[in-house]
Amino acid sequence: MQLRDYQKDLLAQVEGALTADTNARVMMQLPTGGGKTVIAGELLRRRLRSGGKAVWLTHRRELVDQTRDMLTGHGINAEAGRYWKQGTYAPVKKGGVVILMAQTVGSRAKKMKVWNRYDKRDLLVIDEAHHAAAKGWERAMKQWPGQVIGMTATPWRLSEQEGFDHLFSSLICGSQIKELQRAKHLCRTEVLAPPPGQRIHGGRIGSTGDYIPSGIKQANRRGVWTAGARDFWKQKAQGRQTIAYAVSKDHARNLARVLTRAGISTGIILSETKAQDRSDRIAAFRRGDLKVLVNVLVATEGFDLPDASCILVTRPTKSLALYMQMNGRGMRPKDDGGDCLILDMAHNKDEHGLPEDDREWSLEPRGPQIDGEAPVVQCEECGGESPASSHDCQHCGKSLGKACGRCGKWRAWASWGYENYCGGRTDKHDLVCDYCHLDAHVEASLPVAPLRDELAGLADEDMGAAEADRHSELLNTIEERERLLDDEGALAREFKKHFGGPEQRPVDVIVDKIMEWQRDLKEELKSWRNEVLQLSKGGSNANGSLPAGAGWLPMSASSSEKVVRRKPDGLWTPNGEIEVKHWNQVLVEVVEWLIDDGRLSEKEIKDDETLGHWLPRTRRGLGRPVKLSNGRFLETSGLNARRVLSKLEYLVESTGRPVQFFIRLSK
Repeated sequence: MQLRDYQKDLLAQVEGALTADTNARVMMQLPTGGGKTVIAGELLRRRLRSGGKAVWLTHRRELVDQTRDMLTGHGINAEAGRYWKQGTYAPVKKGGVVILMAQTVGSRAKKMKVWNRYDKRDLLVIDEAHHAAAKGWERAMKQWPGQVIGMTATPWRLSEQEGFDHLFSSLICGSQIKELQRAKHLCRTEVLAPPPGQRIHGGRIGSTGDYIPSGIKQANRRGVWTAGARDFWKQKAQGRQTIAYAVSKDHARNLARVLTRAGISTGIILSETKAQDRSDRIAAFRRGDLKVLVNVLVATEGFDLPDASCILVTRPTKSLALYMQMNGRGMRPKDDGGDCLILDMAHNKDEHGLPEDDREWSLEPRGPQIDGEAPVVQCEECGGESPASSHDCQHCGKSLGKACGRCGKWRAWASWGYENYCGGRTDKHDLVCDYCHLDAHVEASLPVAPLRDELAGLADEDMGAAEADRHSELLNTIEERERLLDDEGALAREFKKHFGGPEQRPVDVIVDKIMEWQRDLKEELKSWRNEVLQLSKGGSNANGSLPAGAGWLPMSASSSEKVVRRKPDGLWTPNGEIEVKHWNQVLVEVVEWLIDDGRLSEKEIKDDETLGHWLPRTRRGLGRPVKLSNGRFLETSGLNARRVLSKLEYLVESTGRPVQFFIRLSK
C-alpha cells in the first residue's frame, strides 16, 4: 500500500501508541477524503502477517462489501460476516479480518459475550468511531479483549456533556483540511448561501439533539426546501455534477421530482434502494447521464459515491459531524484542478463555520458553546462565504467591511446600516458601526431619542441582564431630560416646583437660581451619559442571533403610534428571518414558532380561557381562520397592529421562558 507522507506520519503515531500500551484504545482523526481507511488497511496488513485476527466494525450495510473489496484489493484476507448465527460467538478469520455490522454486534453482546474466540493480541477497528458512544457499540467495545483503533473525521458529539474519554485512551489527529488542500490532496471549496428569505430553517429538536424532519417541515414555507433549492441550484451550480442531501425520504422524493420536472436529470438513492438500481444510478451519475443524485444519509459516512463538484445541502443540522461529512463528499481532488461548490440552503455555516476552518478536537466533553461573532461573513457581490475574520471576499476580492473608529472592531458592511443616519451632523462624531452608534450620540451630546428604540437592543446585546436593564433605564432617563431641556414652558413649570412657590425674592437671585438649577440638570445629564458609556465601553459584539444593520426593532419597542401605522416586511425569530407582508401574518408566524418550540401544548390551550378563545378546535363561528401546524385554527380577522402586538406580548409572557422577536418595517 503506497501511503502519502502525512498518512505515514499518522500511521507511525498510531503504531507508537499501540506499542506503548497493550490495552490501548486509540481514536485516529483525519478529515473526510484524507485516507483513514487506507491507513487502517496498512495497519491491519502489518498486524496480520504473523497470523493475528481482527474485526472491522461498520454501521451501514452498504459499507460491508465496499470495505471487504477495499481490503482484499490491498492484499488483506477479509470477509463479510453477514451469516453470523444467533447465539454463537462472533465469526473469526485467522490471519485476516471479519467485517461486521456494529448494530448486530451490540445487539448480540447484550445477551452473551461474543468475543470468546479473540484475545488480547487481536485488533478491533471501528469505522466512523464518533458513533461508538451508542449503547450497543459501547457494550461491544467493553467486552473486546484486545486493542482498539477508532477512525473518524469528527470526534464530536451533539451532547455537550458527553465526550469519548470513557471509551478511548488517546486521540491522535492528522492534518487539517487546509493543509490537505494546499498539498492538492483535497480540493478547495466555495460556499454559497441563499438570501435569508429563501433559507431552509431548523425547527423542533428531537431526542438526539438534532432537528427532526417534521419540525423542519413546520418551520418552513411550502416549497422552500424543494422549489427554492431547485431555483438556487439553477442559478448558482452552473450545471455541475451534484450530490444533494435531503431531510427525509419523502423530502428526497419530492426534491427529485421537482428537479426532474425542471428538466434536470436526477436520480435518487435511499437505504431501501435495491443494489442493482443503486449501481445503475451511480454508473449513470459517473457517465454524466444524471446531473443530480439525491440521498438522505446514504452518502455521508464512508459510502463510495462518485466524485461531485457541487454539494446541495437542503437540511439544517446541529451536528458538526454531519455537516462536515456532507461537505466532505465533494472535496476529493478534481481532475481539472477545480473546486467544490457547496450550496448551503440551510445556512449551516452560520453555526459550524466553513468546511476548511481549522478545528481543535478532544476526547473530553466540549461543554456549552460560547456565543461570539458569526463564524462566516457573506459577500453581497457574489454571495460567497468567507471566514468572519476576512476583510475581503476570498472568492471575488470585494471589501467586506471596515474597522469601527470607536470600538476598534472590524465590522461587516451589514453592521454599518446607520452610517449616514445623522445627515449633516456627522461632524459631531466619527462614523461608527451600528453597535456603537447610540453611545457615540451620548458621547457627542447628540439627542438619543430618535435612535433609542432602534438601536438600544443592539447596544445591550453583550451586557449581563442587570447591566442591560440599567443601560435601558439610563437611556430613557436621558431622553426625558433632553426633552425637558428643549421645552422652555416645561422648564419653567419644573423650576417653579423646584423653587417652592412664588416667594418675593430679588430678580437677580431668581436668575441665579434658575441658572444654577439648569447647570445641575445638565451635569446630571452628563453623569448619566458617562454611565452609559461605562456600561457599553468598547462597544458591543454581534452574537450572530440577529442580523446587524438598520431596520430591526424589538417587538416590545414597536407599539408607538408611528410604528404601528407602518406595514412589516420581515420577522426575526430565534430560528432566523421570515418574510412577512402584514401584521396578521406576524401573529401566525410567532404562534407557529411557539407551537414548534413546544410552548403551546394541548393542555395549555385547553386550560387557558384566553388562548382557547382564539385557538379553537374548528372553524365554526369564525371569520377567516388560518389552519396551524398542530391542526387548530387561528382567528386573524379584525386584528390591527396594536391588537397583534398585545396578543403576542401576552402569549410570549404566558408560555414559558422569555424570548424576543424582532420586526423590520417597510419604509
